[in-house]
Amino acid sequence: MNKILSFIKPIAGLLAVGALIYFFPDIFMYFAIAIILSMLGRPLCERLKKLQIKRFHLGDSVSAVLTMVVMFLIVSLIFLFIIPLVNREIAILSNIDTDAIVDYFEKPIEKIYNFLIQYNIIRPEEDLLKMTEEKLYALVNWDNFSSIIGGLISKTSSLVVGLFSTIFLTFFLLKDQDIVHNIFMAITPDSYTLQMNNIIRDSRVMLTRYMFGLIAELLCMMILIFIGLSIFGVNNALIIAVIGGFMNIIPYLGPLMGGAIGVVIGIISNLGIGAFAMILPNTLEIIGVFIAANAVDNFVLQPTIYSKSVFAHPIEIFLVILMAGNIGGVVGMIIAIPSYTLIRIIAKQLLSEFKFIELLTKNLKP
Repeated sequence: MNKILSFIKPIAGLLAVGALIYFFPDIFMYFAIAIILSMLGRPLCERLKKLQIKRFHLGDSVSAVLTMVVMFLIVSLIFLFIIPLVNREIAILSNIDTDAIVDYFEKPIEKIYNFLIQYNIIRPEEDLLKMTEEKLYALVNWDNFSSIIGGLISKTSSLVVGLFSTIFLTFFLLKDQDIVHNIFMAITPDSYTLQMNNIIRDSRVMLTRYMFGLIAELLCMMILIFIGLSIFGVNNALIIAVIGGFMNIIPYLGPLMGGAIGVVIGIISNLGIGAFAMILPNTLEIIGVFIAANAVDNFVLQPTIYSKSVFAHPIEIFLVILMAGNIGGVVGMIIAIPSYTLIRIIAKQLLSEFKFIELLTKNLKP
């Protein structure tokens, strides 16, 4: 009977987890985010628990609350820093003089129009200037942004539920740091207790190290981009740097997306102040800064972070990210490295007798 139960228990546990993910993906997402936040807050929470003021010790609950207050203050400061930048861009966008833009670019558009007609790309009866003007009005039309804001407001209720759920789960994960450990141990056969303990311990250490390394990478990229754009005197260098640096959370595609967004912001900024002649030079400067910053990221930052946090070779990481991208798109690329790290840790504990697994995990030393 004990053997049967030891066989059924892990299967039942895995089925339960699979059912939770399939039927309640939102709950699983809240739990996953809470685990990440608790891992980021764990070092501070543990220090607070050890803090002693005369004979007074902070309890688990107080330490968890103080940790969440600090995390909330950090997030609030970030939003207070970003919101004025966004408001400034919206103000610039709403003040763009589309008539002045059309007048300035009328001759270049006419040349492009004649070129397109000459090579039969468009028909002579099509008015390229009018088409461009309509597209431009549509681009800077405030009604489009109003509809976007309306769509965001309609989702406010679900966001509030998600935020409350995440905060609630994060508090208890910080207060009782053995919850996740106990859940996994409950579905682990007795014969694999030691291996599961090692898997949980190593995963906690390496994933925490990776997340802090990733945050450091994003901050470094923001600083590099900001310095580069400031040297060239690009308008709104700060918001371009913040967005461009944050987009690096998506491996390989992130810098391209960040650079494209940066170019758009640069163009809008120049259109807003009527500096039409600066559009092309600023665009080239922004692209050049992003290329240089991405080179530093690829050859310095990422190899350092991956070698010290997940102990994986850059080529190994590159292949994993490509495969994850083919399977799960952008989301797959974002979770590729932590997922691969978990797989390696599990394989080391359970499949180390295979030569391939031994070779793949030989540098895995949390």
